[in-house]
Amino acid sequence: MCPQEIAIPLKMIFEKAIDTGNYPQLWKEANVQPVHKKNSRQLVENYRPISLLCISGKIFEKLIFDSMYTFLNSNSLISKNQSGFRPGDSAINQLLSITTEIYEAFESYDEVRAVFLDISKAFDKVWHRGLIHKLKKSGINEKLIVLLENYLTNRIQRVVLNGQASEWEKINSGVPQGSVLGPLLFLIYINDLTDGISSNMKLFADDSSLFSRVQNTSATHDQLVSDLNKITDWAFQWKMKFNPDITKQAIEVIFSSKYKKESHPPLNFNEIPVARKSSTKHLGVILDERLSFREHVKEAIEKAKKGLALMRFLAKYVSSSVLEKTYFMYVRPHFDYGDVIYHDQNKDMMNLLESLQYQAGLIITNCWKGTNKLKLYKELGWESLSQRRTSRRLTLYYKIVNDYTPPFLKSHIKPFEGNMTNRFRNSFFPFCASKWENINADMKNSVSVADFKSKYKKEYAPLKRGYFSINDKYGIRLLTKLRVGLSDLREHRFRHNFKNCRRSANVK
Repeated sequence: MCPQEIAIPLKMIFEKAIDTGNYPQLWKEANVQPVHKKNSRQLVENYRPISLLCISGKIFEKLIFDSMYTFLNSNSLISKNQSGFRPGDSAINQLLSITTEIYEAFESYDEVRAVFLDISKAFDKVWHRGLIHKLKKSGINEKLIVLLENYLTNRIQRVVLNGQASEWEKINSGVPQGSVLGPLLFLIYINDLTDGISSNMKLFADDSSLFSRVQNTSATHDQLVSDLNKITDWAFQWKMKFNPDITKQAIEVIFSSKYKKESHPPLNFNEIPVARKSSTKHLGVILDERLSFREHVKEAIEKAKKGLALMRFLAKYVSSSVLEKTYFMYVRPHFDYGDVIYHDQNKDMMNLLESLQYQAGLIITNCWKGTNKLKLYKELGWESLSQRRTSRRLTLYYKIVNDYTPPFLKSHIKPFEGNMTNRFRNSFFPFCASKWENINADMKNSVSVADFKSKYKKEYAPLKRGYFSINDKYGIRLLTKLRVGLSDLREHRFRHNFKNCRRSANVK
């Protein structure tokens, strides 16, 4: 609201803080608001604490973040196996790399043993002295170290709820919740976790996982045991806790395409057995042992049905445009998450997803069941979900080819020749490589991701039909019914076998 007026005063405060190494105390005070997550509202553990900090301090943090991240990234000081809180990277990128490696193992009839670990209250457990030590080792200059040390100390917080506030409490460990710098400081703290690990280890903030392709059962087991012991030692040294008790066991999934899996010895972690399961949710996607994604899609369908129920309720009161926005906000995101990974791996589940989008189209237009799907989508300007998944895959492939994503994804691009199973052929990289050949050169040479999306949509997506400035929601719905060929007209009703509807003698 007043950038010109506050820019100079803020600049003076920021420079003073850097020169003196003192981070303003008022910017260290956090108001914590509890937000309900799930289950009983009477249990405090079912609430997520959201920490609110002074906006002026967050602007200052952003300036420090940009400088630090540029330095760390340009000098390759952040592990390439870390995808959390990194611009240009994402959970989907990491999941795509993981599933690609598993599919490649399947092609050689190999199994993959995977162990999924979780750090207990990771962000709250960061040891400040250990963090400062690691900042120094990373080459951060002494002046900034002094400021960051002051930034971490003497922080206080209180709970604010319904206008009432608790007493202030001191924070003795952890990176500041709700801050801009906190996630980067956490990445620096756990950056050396992968050092000396022989298995393929992936990190996404505090979510960590180990993957080992089984070519020799005994050797793979010994490797995983050694790696889990190294992680235990690291956690003890740096005062962190992985899967602290039997109620929060580490989970193992043995990915295999074989009807009869190999026998693998059990694993222990922190003197607790690693729970062996047929599937687990990792970074928001349920990975089952055959990578069929059946459980993941089922969960997406159950969530989407709740959004459809909301749309049915609202249909009596709001316009078609509001219903369409409701679909985009509360239904389709459940289909979209992970779709570039699971696309066409299970035809029956894909058809179920498509039927839900069709139902949403009927609710929005008020058309009858039995309306031609292609005509309905043409009216709405929608792609089928299969076409949408294809376009989203190719958009991501464009980003990978043109270095908009981390290098680890580009390493998966290679010639795909010879016999492939349908499972591997439908996976991301072989699928996109075959489709990419048929895309015109102008689209491939798009100058940006937005340019590619625009050209692809113009080429393949239907154009939404207009309504001639009609504002009457009932009029729009009647017009739509006429245009899709299933309205109250006798001829339309007769062609769709409505009861008590005979063809008129003069209708031909």
